[in-house]
Amino acid sequence: MKRTVVVVVAIVIVACIESPEVTRSGIDINDSAGIGIVTSPPGDEVHAELAGEPALSIGLLDGEGELLFGSIASVRRSAAGNLVVADAQAREIRIFDAAGRHLRSLGGKGEAPGEFQSLDGAWPVSYADDSGAGQRMLVAVDSRLDRITRFGGDGGMIGTATFAGRDELLIRAIGLGGEDAILSRATVFDVPALQSLSGSPEDVMKAMVAGESNRRLLYLRHRFDGTLVDTVVEGRAAARYVLSDGSGKVLAATVPFSPQAAAAGSAHGVVFTAGAHYELRVFDDAGSLRLIARLDEAPPVRTDEHLETWVRNPGGRERDEAWVRERLKQYRSLALPESLPAYTAVLFADVGNIWARRYRMPGESMAHWDVFGTDGDHLGRVEIPTSFRIQEVSRGQVVGIATDELGVERVEVRDLYPVGG
Repeated sequence: MKRTVVVVVAIVIVACIESPEVTRSGIDINDSAGIGIVTSPPGDEVHAELAGEPALSIGLLDGEGELLFGSIASVRRSAAGNLVVADAQAREIRIFDAAGRHLRSLGGKGEAPGEFQSLDGAWPVSYADDSGAGQRMLVAVDSRLDRITRFGGDGGMIGTATFAGRDELLIRAIGLGGEDAILSRATVFDVPALQSLSGSPEDVMKAMVAGESNRRLLYLRHRFDGTLVDTVVEGRAAARYVLSDGSGKVLAATVPFSPQAAAAGSAHGVVFTAGAHYELRVFDDAGSLRLIARLDEAPPVRTDEHLETWVRNPGGRERDEAWVRERLKQYRSLALPESLPAYTAVLFADVGNIWARRYRMPGESMAHWDVFGTDGDHLGRVEIPTSFRIQEVSRGQVVGIATDELGVERVEVRDLYPVGG
């Protein structure tokens, strides 16, 4: 079902003062201080369907080195149609043309300029130089070396920079956060005072990692020269708990079903979800909140059946009944969330539509993505196999990372077929 959302302008703002809610086709639109707020009703409309087979697949189980991937950190398509693949295990950027032919590799393991100790990702950028001519480059981030590296369109290194304003922060790049900025997720390290680090090892661990202050996540933007632009938004990491395994070891783990914030950026700005509700916040290129898109729906209530499914599906590993019973007892002693999380990942499509992935239970084979229009209207859903991790939606296709039953990763491009009119 297609809906039309009318853009709210200054005249409508005056009307909204007298009547704060305007309903069109079942969608409530409010405007407060210039921020559009769109609440869509629940629905099962299908927005598009993913092709069952890839239009392009890059990667082999055995063969040439550039076609063997270890752990792919990111895949993006350049303006020229080339695929830029960042392999975190090889610390290498590999570039393939639209037909999947290997063009060149950049980087490699090391600390010299142009090399990497860790590789968060690599993203193609198109820009105009001082003469107005179009130029292309790649921007890559190494969080371990605290370094931003820029490569020219020919693969030559342009320069490096260091992140500014990262005191007491652990920064990991997510992607682009606008036309000339990098978006990063920063974990705040709030180290407790020494006098509070007393008692049992379990008490000390709780003070170090399980405190509420250590759940803060800051989403930062830096220029390519390392200059800090802003903190776009703040969220919360998943709650953690601390336990002793009975052998003297103290472990920290994530509380089951605990929601966690997620964000993504592009030339369209930054989209953010707190993870607890079906709500997205969209910030423009200047970092100002411009849109809140919501579904009038609550995440499912958590049940004992959910918890047992979560325990019995620990990443494909076999566990005996004694282990399962012990884990269930342990988790039931925690203050578990009453509901399942809402969204766990977000991204912008090339046309500005927003994709948001719903939480899925372990063992489920399909992931449900909600798609919202640029005005916040809910357009429908797309079902994606959980073995296929979406990296980009562009040119009527989905670019992603496919993982087979042996854990081997490949780059795939699959067609996306719109449903309805």
